[in-house]
Amino acid sequence: MRNLARALAVALVCLWVYHPSLHGTWLWDDGLEVAQNPMVRSAGGWWQAWVHPQGMDYFPLKGSFQWLEWHLWGADPFGYHAASLALHIAASLLVWRLLLALGVPAAYIGGLLFAVHPLAVESVAWISELKNTLSLPPLLLAAAAAVRFDSGGRRRDQVAALLWFIAALLCKTSVVMLPFLILLLAWWRRGRIGARDLAASAPFFFAAAALGFVTVWFQSTRAIGLAGTPQPLLERLAQAGWSIAEYVRLFAWPPAISPIYPPGAAGLAALLPWLGLAAVLGALWAFRSGWGRHGLLGAGWYLLNLAPVLGLVPMAYSRVSPRADHLVYLPMVGLAGLAAAGLGAACGRLSARTGGGGGARLALGVAAGLTLGALAMESHSLAGRYRDGKALWSFAVQRNPGSWLAHNNLGKELMQEGHAGAAERQFRAAIAIQSDSPEAHANLGNALEEQGRDAEARAEYEAALAIDPGFAGAHYNLGLALLRSRSMALAAEQFQATVRLDPGHAQALNGLGLALAGEGRLDEAMERYEAAIKADPGLPEAHLNLGNALFRKGRTLDAVREYREAIRLAPGYAGAHFNLCQALLSLGRTEEARAELKAARASANH
Repeated sequence: MRNLARALAVALVCLWVYHPSLHGTWLWDDGLEVAQNPMVRSAGGWWQAWVHPQGMDYFPLKGSFQWLEWHLWGADPFGYHAASLALHIAASLLVWRLLLALGVPAAYIGGLLFAVHPLAVESVAWISELKNTLSLPPLLLAAAAAVRFDSGGRRRDQVAALLWFIAALLCKTSVVMLPFLILLLAWWRRGRIGARDLAASAPFFFAAAALGFVTVWFQSTRAIGLAGTPQPLLERLAQAGWSIAEYVRLFAWPPAISPIYPPGAAGLAALLPWLGLAAVLGALWAFRSGWGRHGLLGAGWYLLNLAPVLGLVPMAYSRVSPRADHLVYLPMVGLAGLAAAGLGAACGRLSARTGGGGGARLALGVAAGLTLGALAMESHSLAGRYRDGKALWSFAVQRNPGSWLAHNNLGKELMQEGHAGAAERQFRAAIAIQSDSPEAHANLGNALEEQGRDAEARAEYEAALAIDPGFAGAHYNLGLALLRSRSMALAAEQFQATVRLDPGHAQALNGLGLALAGEGRLDEAMERYEAAIKADPGLPEAHLNLGNALFRKGRTLDAVREYREAIRLAPGYAGAHFNLCQALLSLGRTEEARAELKAARASANH
């Protein structure tokens, strides 16, 4: 009953901590990851994730899980947030269980610390980081089974550990370092690594190597191109050292947490974290016959699980930030374990010195409780930053005003709210920081276009294309601007460039149809509208424009069908109602035409 009450306490605390984000909206890449992901939406998507993956990584179990989520609760973000929170609660309880299996004093405090620590918020509150919350429970189950196998040598425990490890790898391959942790566990237990230990770990190394190779291939062929030219190795080593140190600092002092971090110092200062790490590991090794051995186990979990995400192997995320809270979600288990072991050791020493005096132990317990309470409050506040994009990117700009991406993303949120002037200021700030960002230039063009400053907008789109001629979005936006200025031939060129770069771009196909129709090339325009509808059957503008072309060709009944489809897809579409009215009048269906004119006026007034 006592353990059940403790587990319930963990769940309730987590529910309170993450309540502000449970009803949050989609953030940044959440839409691409889930709501706009055709694999997730398709009937056979659960299987496509395994045999025809479309993303930057091969995480098929995560893909199948997302497919299941979509078919359970569709486009409502609440279900996704609730699932991530449930997985985090499970992981926190499994941290407690693993620490107990290792004989760590204050194991429950370690699990509770992991549950409420602010470094976990990004992984739990951001839907796209499901791969973290989904991969950690099987990793912890694999580690616990490995501990049991090391203790009792039962083959079923080894098999269970391997199966759970493979499941974790299929959620996120950065768990790949478990085989090294199994060897570290053997050394921690017996002071050496024997032939039996190497043989027992061999299947784990094989699984890790196979799926690790797949991940490197996906990152190098599908994701690195998005990140530009990777940093030189020495720069990556320098940033890796600072990341190791900074994550420990953030674990100890969470108020410095930010959605995007600045790079660490360069030059000789870049050596300081590595020198500090060498000193710490040296001290632990020197005292390996006592507390140093336990310290090396906890530090080993932290460092080994952090190694794959330090950027030594180039990652697409390096374009965004040299480090991120979601990258330390798994490694943080080692830090939580060290904190729990330290608290337990302190309590033990106080008891020995005071003859079991309860006063000192009570004081330590109160201090631990106050610390956990402060961390929970900080996490609760931080979770509120993830309720929507504006709150998140405002916080990012506040914490790191030197981040062009934070300014850029805040500008996009302001644009969605209709605040083009405020968005323009954010985009200009982004360009001042990162002048060669084609995305920031294109977004500034959108803000200027929204304010009716067409010539300035076109200049920004052209600036974006001068930096990246392969930027399909900038070609499309420039095409729209030219279309509005009635430069049909030039607009057609830009839409054609968009379609060459992105053949399935339905809006560009629709825009190309408009440009061709404006030049009097009606048959070609109709072909483009039909292609747009094939690419996106739910695009009402393409149905409207096809209806207009059919009406001009004298195919009035076909035009009526397209207008009705546009209205079905977008109820209250004033233009479609009005054009349908005209088509019905030409057919002599006066009463129906009057109803459509009334609907058009009602829609226009709204």
